[in-house]
Amino acid sequence: MNKADQMIQGIGERPTAVRSAVLGVLSNAGSALAHPEVLERLKNLGEFDRVTVYRVLDWLVTHGLAHKVAGTGRACRFQATHPDATHRHAHFQCRECGKICCLTEIEPELAKLPKYFTVESIELNIKGICDDCGRPIPK
Repeated sequence: MNKADQMIQGIGERPTAVRSAVLGVLSNAGSALAHPEVLERLKNLGEFDRVTVYRVLDWLVTHGLAHKVAGTGRACRFQATHPDATHRHAHFQCRECGKICCLTEIEPELAKLPKYFTVESIELNIKGICDDCGRPIPK
C-alpha cells in the first residue's frame, strides 16, 4: 500500500485509483499545483477525466488532505497537507516562475476574536521573487 492510500485510509475513507493518484501527485510536487498541472502529471499514471480530478481535488480539501492556495487571478492551486499540520501558515508566490510554496515557519498571529468564533484556516499570501529566480547567474 502506498503513502497516499495510507493517508486516505487514515481518515477512515476508501482509497480509489483517482484519489490515490491525485494525492500522490500533490505529495510529490515541490509546490502547489493548478488543476491543469495535476492533469499533466497524471498522464504518466493513466487516463483520468478532468472533471473527476477536479472533484477529487475538492474532496481532498474537504477531508483535510490538501489545501487550496489562491493564485493570481481566480486560479486556485492545490497542495498536499501534512497529516499533523493545521493550515495556518503563509504561502509564497514567485512573480517570475509562478511557483507557490508553503512557508510553514511563518504563522500569522491572530488578533483576539469575538467570543464563540472558531478559526479553521488562515490565508496569508506573500508575493515576490523566489530564491531560484532571484539568484544571479554564475559567470
